[in-house]
Amino acid sequence: MAKSSVLEAKPLSESGRKTLAQPFNACPSDCPLVVVCRKCKGHEEVIAFLQRHTRAEVRTVRCQKVCEEPVAGLRVDGRMEYFEKVDGSKQLKAMAELLRQKPPTKLPKALKKRRSRERSGRLPR
Repeated sequence: MAKSSVLEAKPLSESGRKTLAQPFNACPSDCPLVVVCRKCKGHEEVIAFLQRHTRAEVRTVRCQKVCEEPVAGLRVDGRMEYFEKVDGSKQLKAMAELLRQKPPTKLPKALKKRRSRERSGRLPR
């Protein structure tokens, strides 16, 4: 895994965090925002996959305290949702499928069980 792909994912700033609190609006380039925990083991692969296979803007955030493996969060149906253990091929493909929806509304089957109920609806830390 090349380090350069990980360095392209910028940390989420305080102003970026505040914009997540607003109702869903497409960003100027019409791309969804995905936040990935930067301390989780295997987060580099998740970032690299999302940057290669989706049009999403990927940002790293502090640990969400719900993880054992990579955690990714995005706005689904106007609400921030976090998904645990998204390092498998089925979960990554399902996340790419979810990001193709404009705006994302229906969860694919592979992500339904991975949704973190503890962090659901909350802003990233």
